[in-house]
Amino acid sequence: MQFALRYDLRNPPQWRRPFDQHYAHFLNQVAWADEHGFSRVTLSEHHFSEDGYIPSLMTVAAAVAARTKHLQIALNLVLLPLKHPVQVAEDTAIVDIISGGRMQLMLGAGYRNAEFDGYGISMKQRGGRMEEGVEIIRRCWEQEEFSFEGRYWSLKNVRVMPKPVQKPRPQILMGGSSSAAARRAARIGDGFQPTVPRVMKAWREEMIRLGKDPGPEPSPPQPDDPRPPASFLHIARDPKAAWKVIGPHALYETNSYALWTQDRGGSASPYSASDDPDTLLAAGTYGVLTPDEAVALGKRMEERSPSAGFVFHPMMGGMPLELGQESLELVVNEVVPHFKG
Repeated sequence: MQFALRYDLRNPPQWRRPFDQHYAHFLNQVAWADEHGFSRVTLSEHHFSEDGYIPSLMTVAAAVAARTKHLQIALNLVLLPLKHPVQVAEDTAIVDIISGGRMQLMLGAGYRNAEFDGYGISMKQRGGRMEEGVEIIRRCWEQEEFSFEGRYWSLKNVRVMPKPVQKPRPQILMGGSSSAAARRAARIGDGFQPTVPRVMKAWREEMIRLGKDPGPEPSPPQPDDPRPPASFLHIARDPKAAWKVIGPHALYETNSYALWTQDRGGSASPYSASDDPDTLLAAGTYGVLTPDEAVALGKRMEERSPSAGFVFHPMMGGMPLELGQESLELVVNEVVPHFKG
């Protein structure tokens, strides 16, 4: 049973705290989690968001690497079309070195018009920039020196040093929510982690067409499968009281993502607009459990899959910092001990 954290470090205007305090709490919290048995921290990236959604993923990842010793640091995901691929290769190599090989890289094409407009890049170039960018990153890590001539990048005598710690190189995972992203991941990626499960079919079909092994086909989900809330899980002694505080922050998060989904033409997303926080609980996307309920759910999940786990988002939507920390302490003191060994 795994216990993990994720952060986007949104700091909404209506609940804003000084950003230096916001980031200091975050780094102290991941250092604490590293000492208390959490296995992974996932960091997400977006740009030009009024709430300060992490715009500089590599900088944050390097800070986490310097403050921790055990946590896997998952970059989920880097918006590659907005970046120079050589710089991505160099930055991720340094994060991998600082962390001692704990860095996990996931790349995505992005979907927000505002981000591409702000960087002066056409959305129509996403696919091509992804294809060339992944190839360049591979060469940066695998070759001592190379040149590259493509549609978007013309590079001469590239020599990236130092190389990552992971050998032969870190995996290049890919994310996405469309069939096109799934097929692209099959062609050029080392793995695919979609935001919506239904596109895994397109990935598997493309892997087989290319003569690649997609691995065993997962069993289809059953209605009675135990699963945690899809977007947010919180542990509290009094779930109703906790949700009363958390609810407005959950609405802020889900409505923000729903608005961005409209920006990409209404394609698949796990988030839907709402004006009632209780609908989020009823839909199973957000949830608050007591420690005993979390243990019971975790045991059922573990029976179905030994690699099952809980992911916590303790700074979600600008929620009170002390509330998120209280949840994590309950996890460590009253949930984790039931799964040791």
